[in-house]
Amino acid sequence: MEQKKFTILIPTRERADTLIHALKTCTNQAYDNLTILVSDNCSLDKTEQVVKSLGDSRVHYLNTGERLSMAHNWEFALSHVKDGFVTILGDDDGFLPNAVHEVNRLLNETGLQAVNMNPLTDFYLWPSYYKKEQANMMKVSFTNGYEIRDGHIELGKLMACKQEHTPLACLYTSFVHMSAINAVKQVSGSMFRSQIMDSYSAVALANVIGKYVYSRRKLRLNGMSSHSTGSSQFNYDKNKQAADLFTKEAKIPVHPKMIYSPAYSYIIAENFLQSFDAGLNQAEQKQFDFMPFIRTALKEANTRLRGQYDQVIEATRYIAEHNNLNLEAIELLIAQTHKKPLNIIWYDLERYAHPFLFFNASRYGAMNVFEAGNLYQDIRQRSSHYLTRPSTWKYMFEMVFGETMNRYKK
Repeated sequence: MEQKKFTILIPTRERADTLIHALKTCTNQAYDNLTILVSDNCSLDKTEQVVKSLGDSRVHYLNTGERLSMAHNWEFALSHVKDGFVTILGDDDGFLPNAVHEVNRLLNETGLQAVNMNPLTDFYLWPSYYKKEQANMMKVSFTNGYEIRDGHIELGKLMACKQEHTPLACLYTSFVHMSAINAVKQVSGSMFRSQIMDSYSAVALANVIGKYVYSRRKLRLNGMSSHSTGSSQFNYDKNKQAADLFTKEAKIPVHPKMIYSPAYSYIIAENFLQSFDAGLNQAEQKQFDFMPFIRTALKEANTRLRGQYDQVIEATRYIAEHNNLNLEAIELLIAQTHKKPLNIIWYDLERYAHPFLFFNASRYGAMNVFEAGNLYQDIRQRSSHYLTRPSTWKYMFEMVFGETMNRYKK
């Protein structure tokens, strides 16, 4: 079997405490044709020492030389990759054991240009996670196999707010061939044209990639710590520091037809608008409609974003005013949605639409994403050993029903 060339990019800044463990999940991959590039955004901690302490010839350290926005650090890191397949790993995320070998097998078997490793539905909550009652929890799925998906079709579902961006081949969930990335750059001049880079890459790459592999088996573990920028945007009252730092340093302006909002659907709408201005997704531009995004954002404002309700409503009114929408109809929709006893976003519940279990990783000695990844592997291989534990079912009830009720109760 051909051993394809893979590059893992880890953009980071002053997160040496989690970075060391994320790196170990990479160096633990038994794969020779692999490069791991750490792009250090002028850290003041021990990031460089941590990287060089690993003593693995596949690991390379880069320094931006000046403080950049997160998006420009991603772009800087990506500029150092010339060929092969590339992905971006968060500095508190991790690869599961043998993941790169499995991606190589899928690419050889299918001949396609991208593999979505499907990590974001399975997660590990670090000890520093802002919800202390959930710290060290881990979700383990028991799905296997893969399917072939079409980027154009999946992009249409995203634009209709029928799914999240994570099933698409975005750089934060997938290994993508550099030819697709270079094709985007050739049209738009850069890869990242939005300050929300992971979802933007899904929008920008979908039509270029076309068909891709969607692995039902999870190959990466989504880590969430006190550093996590993504989760902080949707839980501002619990993790203000990470959210404020990201917003303060963002150098790519929000699209002029919008203002920033923590509503996930508005983030996706902004990604689409930025892609249109970049010369991408011209067919989707002709069909673009703000209303699915507005309806979904109002549901978010009345459920999981209750603490940021006013901010979402302000953004909704701004969109209506600056995009020639019927203001009276929008105000009526705001009032009607607010009165509804239940505002379920169905794709938000799809993370539970498959066999899985929840575990407290610390009960089995795992206190970081590397140890959690090894535990994850053992759970999948010896599931019957864990199924008999009463704590397994206790945590299942608390996490699934407790978290769902917390997101959707009035």
